[in-house]
Amino acid sequence: MSSKVCKFFDFGVLRHDDKKCFWTDTYYSSKDEMESIYQRHGLEIVDHFAQGGLTPLLAQKVDKWNEKQFRIWCDYHYSVCREQSVLGASNHVVIIGRK
Repeated sequence: MSSKVCKFFDFGVLRHDDKKCFWTDTYYSSKDEMESIYQRHGLEIVDHFAQGGLTPLLAQKVDKWNEKQFRIWCDYHYSVCREQSVLGASNHVVIIGRK
């Protein structure tokens, strides 16, 4: 495993001044870690879903779809965006909590 990937898994943090950094300061976490943080602070998890899901893998295709094709994709995404595998593969997730 590359040292860049190990750094993500070990620390969840990559700083902008790191030689191996390809972006700004970032923090990476798992679904379980995010939910644990909410629970430790007494927040009820109302919803947790993948914002982009698998869309980045299809970005060039998605940009060319007509309205009907895009609607079919959205319906599919909405039906799977809470699946653990999609949450884990998504670049961005939304977690909604209530105090």
